[in-house]
Amino acid sequence: MEPARIAQPLTEAPSKALIRLCADLLPGLELVEGEPDAAWLRVGADNGDLIQTLVLALQHQHPEAGRHYWSARSWGLLTWQPVLLVLAATEILQCRADLSCLGQKPQGPFVMGMMLGEGVLRPKAPSRAQAGAHLRDACDQLLAQLNPVIRMNPVLARRLLADRILATLLRMRPLLAERSHAAIYRLAQEWLEAAGLEGASALTAFELPQGGSDLALDRKGCCQHYRLEGAELCKTCPRQPVSIRIKRLQEEWSPDAGAE
Repeated sequence: MEPARIAQPLTEAPSKALIRLCADLLPGLELVEGEPDAAWLRVGADNGDLIQTLVLALQHQHPEAGRHYWSARSWGLLTWQPVLLVLAATEILQCRADLSCLGQKPQGPFVMGMMLGEGVLRPKAPSRAQAGAHLRDACDQLLAQLNPVIRMNPVLARRLLADRILATLLRMRPLLAERSHAAIYRLAQEWLEAAGLEGASALTAFELPQGGSDLALDRKGCCQHYRLEGAELCKTCPRQPVSIRIKRLQEEWSPDAGAE
């Protein structure tokens, strides 16, 4: 299937549109144009030292959390921006993303900020199958570099990556012309299949307290956030019965609740 139509046609260069789009979706996320050097995380480069610095920063920030949290958190930080870029490029900008031209900015125990190198966005959108395969290949390269630093459970890695893809789709939903529950269900399934992540995550509908319904993640893997001192399980954590998840979503509802 062709990528979903955007709600409004683009009238500017793809890189400028991406910068504006990400500012709207995630205020505070900085995107700049330029060529990333060795201080930036880059797919295809030797990121071992940068990843080790990230893991050490997480261990220092949350020494009580343990290896399962440190590895899951590192994995999420390494992959959330590539997911955002590929989905935004394919579904909204109608462009082909080349993650080998992307730099990600490490900042202590965070990875936040992107440098858009020449060629990071190319004309003509790929199929979802092509885009999903490219995203999965890039993330597999990052996982291969993370494992020598701290082992990441491969099953959990798949599930968390699938969660991130679907959560990003939910955040982008208002920008898509076709955003009914049925359309988003179809998009979710196509992206999971394209990335080789079938069954690793899903969406579920739940009733809103003021009437109507919304979509939320039906997670299959735990992000390990609960291991932080004073933390609790996330609203959509699979360690809870489905009935508790739905109840919490209803009680703590916000427009982005289902993507959390």
